[in-house]
Amino acid sequence: MVNLMVPTYTTVNVGQQGEDEPTERTTLLDPKEPRVAVLEMPNGGTMDDGDGSSSEDEEDRELPAGSSSFEQPDIIGSKRNSVSSLNQSTEIPDEPLKTLISFIFLIFGFLVTTVSLSVTHERMPDFPPLPDIVLDNTNYLEWGLDASEYILISLVFLAFLLVIFHKHRMIVLRRIFLVVGMLYMYRGITMFVTVLPKPDSTYYCSPKLNHSITFIEVVKRSLRIISGGGLSINGNQVYCGDFIFSGHTMTLFLAFFVIREYSPRKYFALHGIVLGMVFTAIGFLLVGRGHYTIDVLIAYWVTSRLWWVYHTVAHTQHLTVRGEHNFVSNMWWWYPLRYFEKEVGGPLPRLYTVPLPRSFKRLITRSRRARSYEQLEGEV
Repeated sequence: MVNLMVPTYTTVNVGQQGEDEPTERTTLLDPKEPRVAVLEMPNGGTMDDGDGSSSEDEEDRELPAGSSSFEQPDIIGSKRNSVSSLNQSTEIPDEPLKTLISFIFLIFGFLVTTVSLSVTHERMPDFPPLPDIVLDNTNYLEWGLDASEYILISLVFLAFLLVIFHKHRMIVLRRIFLVVGMLYMYRGITMFVTVLPKPDSTYYCSPKLNHSITFIEVVKRSLRIISGGGLSINGNQVYCGDFIFSGHTMTLFLAFFVIREYSPRKYFALHGIVLGMVFTAIGFLLVGRGHYTIDVLIAYWVTSRLWWVYHTVAHTQHLTVRGEHNFVSNMWWWYPLRYFEKEVGGPLPRLYTVPLPRSFKRLITRSRRARSYEQLEGEV
């Protein structure tokens, strides 16, 4: 039954005896008293008139305290459901097993580089430095290489902090491991096929062997290189010949790419400062005679193209599908990329969380949800 307040002078009872024939005609009432129209429905039901009650039983019926004569929609429940559906739609699985596999691949790539350097050291020619347009026209700074490596360490640490606090840190780490692993593999090949004389004639290199290098000696050299992280400031980088292409430049630009890609876009000042530090470190690298200019240029080219192509494919769904439109599928690493990026489906949201144990994070999440629901109930 429905009570309709009709601001009119008549009460109309309408039923359907025929198609459009009313059962009663209009009765003139007092124009100052608004009335309720009582409509007789075609299905036999009625809409009562009078003072808004259908019968004495309904007049005597009392509503529960705090309730109204109509059913109030569950606003809080709808908001909860909308929030839950939003979280589910944006949830991306971490897949730590894939991250572990990518880390193993990184270790393999680094081993390729260290083994290559261990062998290349024996093949490095004892020639004077090659002509270089930058090195020939700049003053040599003995501490330039050390300064470059200190800046490198600072940027790598900053990039590491950003990744650790990223909500999807497992996916970001996985991408970095894959890209760096491929770069190390490429570098191990390029430094082996073409060996240049060292650009700094005063840099200390370990004496060469007077016999063919053995497997045990390769392992010992590789372990020493790994223990020093490939840096010169710790004194473990005594094997020479790893010039094409520059590992310092590769790492510097990778740190910049990570910071720019996975930090908020509005932090353009930070991105500019980091890029300035990258170029400063490269300048110190050249004046310290750590590399030739060609080493730096090739390192930038290979690192930037691999990073950009990888992320372009990872962010574009139709590039993960084989077809005549997709020439990227001709690259050997396209197939592993499809496996590692299968559940990601696009760019990662720039969200950040504290890396805490799951049990502790669940406790914090429950308390936050409880406070949010209390605020919603207070608004309603």
